[in-house]
Amino acid sequence: MSPRGTAKARRVAAALTTILLVGLIAGPAAQTRTADADTAPKVTPLPEPFADSTWIEMRNVLLHIDDHGVIRIERLRGQVLTDSGTPAVLDDAKSFRIRVTRGTTRLTGDDLASLLNSVVFAYEGAPLKNLKARLEGSAVVLSGTLRKGVNLPFSITATPALEPDGRVRMHPTRTRILGINGAALMKALGLQLDDLLNLKRAHGAVVDGNDILLDPTQILPPPAIEARLESIGVVGDELVQTFVTTPLDSIFERYIQPDSTQPNFVYFRGGRLRFGKLEMIDTDLHIVDADPRDPFDLYLAKYNRQLVAGTSRNLATYGLRVTMPDFEDLGSSRSLPVAVR
Repeated sequence: MSPRGTAKARRVAAALTTILLVGLIAGPAAQTRTADADTAPKVTPLPEPFADSTWIEMRNVLLHIDDHGVIRIERLRGQVLTDSGTPAVLDDAKSFRIRVTRGTTRLTGDDLASLLNSVVFAYEGAPLKNLKARLEGSAVVLSGTLRKGVNLPFSITATPALEPDGRVRMHPTRTRILGINGAALMKALGLQLDDLLNLKRAHGAVVDGNDILLDPTQILPPPAIEARLESIGVVGDELVQTFVTTPLDSIFERYIQPDSTQPNFVYFRGGRLRFGKLEMIDTDLHIVDADPRDPFDLYLAKYNRQLVAGTSRNLATYGLRVTMPDFEDLGSSRSLPVAVR
């Protein structure tokens, strides 16, 4: 081979070597980019009438009432609403309310007791204190202290029934006061339950004769909800509430589609949402459970602790994916500051 041919062959070999090395170095990265592009979530744009609204979906979430009690959300979907068009603030559950389009919640006896103690009768001078609850057959058994000049131990067994206006009527079938037949005692004295209980300051509870009426939209802690009950009843060891599905719920089937591989999550889509010092527009925030083997234990009032202990990932579509541990798994470490408005 001539010197010129030899030199040309060397240049070709060098070029091939360079291409091979570049391929070896860039190949895995290129494959990763391609794979990422293929698996990137496809976010469906919201239709114009709904684009400025924020929507929420929760599945298998233990939403904390306080440090101990929770509301067991099997599934809940709805529209996030605020006053004056300001964005919802995740750090402040009082800053927004949810207009429920579909939902099912569950309460154990302990959860119901926490709700009554922490929300319904959480005021100075409340006539009922130290309430406990258990579910027995199709009935709810409430016990605690009745304050009427002196403290009187009592228990009431009542079956929940849905009223036409959406409230829940708790009609006592058995009443004990000081360990004796309370119904017979009140009848002998010509009294009814509303003579013993003044619930004017109670949150979402009133007395009607011998019955207690509970408003399920008022007895829950923030965020407030706008909804109507379709059914309520005791199933096993839980009080199950199902809310009416509204026509607006169809937007979820078509446009709001969280990652279907995640069993436990909270998903915000559309509109504006503030959390900490950040604000999202055209929100796409998916908060998932780090351990999907049990429901997602979420405490909104202290969510920043869960956020710090978790991980987050920004998407090419400007969405945010957050993985959080259960609140219970954080132990009793000191609370971190939470941003407020």
